[in-house]
Amino acid sequence: MNYKFINFLFFTLLISFLSASNLPLDSLLMDRKIPKEHAELFSKILTQDNEGRIKPFNTFSSEILRKIARKDKLFNQNSDQIVIGMILDPLLWQMIPIIKVADEEVSTIINQQSDYVSFISFFSEKSQYLLTPYVEAAYAKRPIDRTKFDKKILEIDERVNICSMIFSDNLIRIFPSKSSLNAPWTPDVSMSVPGVDSLKTNSFKMIYRDLVYTSFSDGNWNSSNSIISFISNYQNEYAFSLLPSNIKVKLEIFYNKLKPFGWTRLFLFYFLVGFFLLFILLFEIFYNSNQIINRLSSFSKYLIFLGFIFHLLCLALRWYISGHAPWSNAYESVIFIAFATMLAGILFSKKTNFTLVAASIVAAMLLFVANLNWLNPEITNLVPVLKSYWLMIHVSVITSSYGFFGLCAFLGLLNLLLILANRTKKIESNISNLTIINEQSMMIGLFLLTIGTFLGGVWANESWGRYWGWDPKETWALVSCLVYALILHVRLLKTKKYIYFFNMLSLFGFSSILMTYFGVNYYLDGLHSYAAGDAFPVPDFVLPVFLSFLFISILSYFRFNKWINQ
Repeated sequence: MNYKFINFLFFTLLISFLSASNLPLDSLLMDRKIPKEHAELFSKILTQDNEGRIKPFNTFSSEILRKIARKDKLFNQNSDQIVIGMILDPLLWQMIPIIKVADEEVSTIINQQSDYVSFISFFSEKSQYLLTPYVEAAYAKRPIDRTKFDKKILEIDERVNICSMIFSDNLIRIFPSKSSLNAPWTPDVSMSVPGVDSLKTNSFKMIYRDLVYTSFSDGNWNSSNSIISFISNYQNEYAFSLLPSNIKVKLEIFYNKLKPFGWTRLFLFYFLVGFFLLFILLFEIFYNSNQIINRLSSFSKYLIFLGFIFHLLCLALRWYISGHAPWSNAYESVIFIAFATMLAGILFSKKTNFTLVAASIVAAMLLFVANLNWLNPEITNLVPVLKSYWLMIHVSVITSSYGFFGLCAFLGLLNLLLILANRTKKIESNISNLTIINEQSMMIGLFLLTIGTFLGGVWANESWGRYWGWDPKETWALVSCLVYALILHVRLLKTKKYIYFFNMLSLFGFSSILMTYFGVNYYLDGLHSYAAGDAFPVPDFVLPVFLSFLFISILSYFRFNKWINQ
């Protein structure tokens, strides 16, 4: 039987019916809305991704909706309701504007001037994919040569392909193999529903779809809910040893809904509280403090401590869910570096609250980076080379050093800005104290970086049979050690300008860490690289930020000269 022809015929008839009856899609969408109660039951069903990780359907659906719509909810429906609807009612959802475009050039190509467009909008009347020539042209270029339009085309093409896989029932895999635990799971099986005489052995999805459509008609979801038990029993029968515990499943769903490292959670918290405390501390420097200011300062400090504890607990939760230390990929390492930065700020907070300000703002910047499109927040299985206890030791030590160096860079910038202010004894005292803390933080960072580099050599010997191979990551780790060793020795120079030079170098010295982490991972080809040398263009904000720091450094140099000559 030609199912494609039947689908095409039904799709054509549905379009004709909607056009003739003037029935709005919104009404049809509400009539076919999956109830939250049913979606919540289905959200606990386990699925297997392409990497072999077994995870709740809620994780799967939230990842899918984030990719295709860049949102967690649409049309007053959560991700579980939407993805179940896309699986069971593909012909309807192909007409729903769910794919994010938000690009004028792409909108012109598909003739749809809207931020969100439907799946069918990407196809001509002859079923030709409208983006094909542009996608082929983008893939023909090296990543570094691709324009913004090329990157946007590839992003949208990925969203369309994901939708296509969902509509064709090729993406969600919920049934383990009967023959082998190691075999990939499948999206469908033959089954029969006990207690339902009218349904004999048939495709699961056909039966499930019929039951859901019946539930839409009579409003009774008991039969549709009961089929979820069939899936759960099937998984327990054929893959019980592979399944995560019920507690882990519930905690992963809780983590998905909490989104602790997202835009509106820790990032916004660190950013707002950090700048609020900075405002209070600057007020104390330039004006006389009072009881209200002191209380606000203490309150902000305790808020930051609470945020740090929350950060720690969320890292522990991610560790428990994934089954491995949460610094195995780019996203996890960035949120861990943010944690290490906060730890560094808290360690030095007894001397001055400015370290808490610096740590909070740097942590917010790191979490901002973590939420950018090119870092994948998904929890994934470890690659074979990382399945070692050295992951917890080597990576945690060396990435912790990045947190201390990040604190050094911000303290250096803060001191340069304070130098630009009017000279007072209070400002000089704060600059002196912050410079001492900067030195101590750099010492700890250099110690961790050096030890982490040596531990990496031991791990390299176990994994690759050699301690040192001048891999780009190894080389730049050594360069960073040398850079910060030289900066620390600046304090031995017998010059009155030591404070300026040390803070200025601590700011620009962090560029070696950025190269060691981001540059090597995404621009150089090596054993530690995430992108295997396929570089992408330098972000637009890098040059303006560098020039701003250079301008501040030059102005503060002349200002500091006036200070020491007075």
